[in-house]
Amino acid sequence: MQNSSSSFQRSTVNAFDVSGKTALITGATRGIGLGAARALAQGGAKILLLGRDKEELERCGEELREFGCETLSLCFDLMQTGRIRPFLDGIFAEHGIPDILVNSAGIQRRGEAIDISLRDFNEVLGINVTALFEVSRTFARHRIAAGGGGKVINLASLMTSAARPNTSPYTASKGAVGQLTKALAVEWAKYGIYVNAIAPGYIDTDLNAALIADPSFDQWVKSRCPLGRWGTPEDIAWPIVFLASSASDFVTGQVIYVDGGWLATF
Repeated sequence: MQNSSSSFQRSTVNAFDVSGKTALITGATRGIGLGAARALAQGGAKILLLGRDKEELERCGEELREFGCETLSLCFDLMQTGRIRPFLDGIFAEHGIPDILVNSAGIQRRGEAIDISLRDFNEVLGINVTALFEVSRTFARHRIAAGGGGKVINLASLMTSAARPNTSPYTASKGAVGQLTKALAVEWAKYGIYVNAIAPGYIDTDLNAALIADPSFDQWVKSRCPLGRWGTPEDIAWPIVFLASSASDFVTGQVIYVDGGWLATF
């Protein structure tokens, strides 16, 4: 009788391989979204880059093609939530249905809760939650119609579990992302669609540029994080590849914190 361990050792399958797959990445021109695009491109995936800036999309597409991968740039403003479905319907009809969706687009508006405008609050929820929901369910409709299967990876946050002053819209949105990830995972499991989230710690991106430039905040992050540093987009990108690949085929409905040990201490 062949035991499972020897069978595992003789396997020649690379479970982390994403070659031949197509990945749609929102917020793909900078930060974590671009990091995910680079990692998935190096893994052999075709990349659909979705962003608002045409020039940035073209620049990122040129960079990714250096990895030898095929890319397609999709210029679209996710704030137009009512147009997301028809836009993606047309893209999928023309270019095929992606196998992987990375919901990386996100915005932040800071201010005291009693002062922040309702417009700012709604804009954060609009991009971080409503647009994510609409992109995800459009992706899922097409995957289900094609016979099922697929991987959805959402970007959550430390603020899915914790909060700081002056971040109420962002904290509310990322709490929603965590719970929405679980709800969609449970609902779509029967179709073979996996839904998980990566929750980054403090990452050195454009979104955090003002915080990084503040010496006292920079020092606080480094002293508070057990690993003693800000994370990088690459730190988040490789866990995204794991969730996008067959290596994670018994993982769904999870929020995985990639935070340098932040939540493990106090």
